[in-house]
Amino acid sequence: MDITELTISAFHDALRQQTTSCAAVVRAYLDRIAQYDPTLKTLISINPNALAVATEKDEETTQFLQNRVPFPPLHGVPIILKDNYTTHDLPTSAGVAALRTLHSTDSAVVHQLRTAGAIVLAKANLHEFALHGTTTSSLGGQSRNPYDLSRTPGGSSGGTAAALAANLGLVGCGTDTMNSLRSPASACAIVGFRPSKGNVSKKGIVPVSETQDMAGPMGRTVGDVRTLYEAMRHMDSGTVYERSTMERPERIRVGVLETYFGLEEKDPNLPKKLVSENEMVQKIVRSALTSVQDIDASIELVPISSSGDDWSLATLLSTVDTQPFEFKECLEQFLQSPEISSPHRTLYSIIHSGEYDKNAVTDVFYASLKDPATYSRTSAEYKTRLAKIEKLKQSVRSCFDENTLDALVYPHQRQLAIEIGPTTQPRRNGVLAALTGNPAVCLPGEF
Repeated sequence: MDITELTISAFHDALRQQTTSCAAVVRAYLDRIAQYDPTLKTLISINPNALAVATEKDEETTQFLQNRVPFPPLHGVPIILKDNYTTHDLPTSAGVAALRTLHSTDSAVVHQLRTAGAIVLAKANLHEFALHGTTTSSLGGQSRNPYDLSRTPGGSSGGTAAALAANLGLVGCGTDTMNSLRSPASACAIVGFRPSKGNVSKKGIVPVSETQDMAGPMGRTVGDVRTLYEAMRHMDSGTVYERSTMERPERIRVGVLETYFGLEEKDPNLPKKLVSENEMVQKIVRSALTSVQDIDASIELVPISSSGDDWSLATLLSTVDTQPFEFKECLEQFLQSPEISSPHRTLYSIIHSGEYDKNAVTDVFYASLKDPATYSRTSAEYKTRLAKIEKLKQSVRSCFDENTLDALVYPHQRQLAIEIGPTTQPRRNGVLAALTGNPAVCLPGEF
């Protein structure tokens, strides 16, 4: 069958009709990987056992059909994992050359995915240590955007996003500390969902920030992302949730966060290309919102010109972000955990090895080593930032209550994915959801 733009439901229908097999679909994806990934560089490793597992799934398919048993939700589905999800059968690198031989048991999410019937097809490139947004790493190199090879696929989950956009896998998993599920979804015209804090286990995923990290699903359609999310969804306490059956309200009020559309800089000498890109982004998003209203009159758009508090990107990034205070401790706890077999057990050891991309890492990488008194979880500044997060959460709740909102909407990025070269992607709006722990989904507007 033609696997381009394949969905989980269409794949399962074809299995029931016996017009394809799990092995045939996996083989087709492997063929596309061989054809396109040498250019795109979306993947770090391919599961050598994927085809054998698919053959086992085909035997299960026969039994399910004979016994009239429903398929597990991800039966035979080839999944691409960001290479910070630990797996027992493939190494986990976080994109870092120094960690290329790190081995572990399955992360909690991967265990759930396999239980739900998924086939781990490959592990995707990511930005070094998942610290920024161009998907540049010392192990995987520079991933490219399949829609424009001169541009990055966003990041840090850009390898997963680009692979899905190029139909190298059916669905995928990423992580999001600040923008990292939604930035590549925006750049590659797929769907990326950052769940509510705590709804997906982070156990066994290479961390950046205890406060801000989340794991989540990625796919080409909302339906696939929801199916994958329901398989991933699991409270750290061990509670497994059933698929939501909440009824849709008669009217949905969506606040249009106007302050997140334009450029924050007021300099009249800004590059014309940047201004033009921002105008393009605004036009596309506003056109998409008009289309939504035209299709569904029950959706009411409510302009939100100001939050009443400072939600500006510059302020949140400089005075509220917790990454530099938590990165070193969280990473070293991971490297020293009993499930991990790692060539390095400390951040200093990785730095001393020199096996990392010095241009791709950010200040977060060095902060706690340069100034351990400030950048630790015991410092006064860290506690101040946690207090600001609580204040920000209350500010968002007040905005929703005062305007009777069900959701907020805004462009994820105020400019296009940057051209290959620099290793930082500016003007991304993901920080608000990352700090408050609210769920956020990035949907394609248009090309």
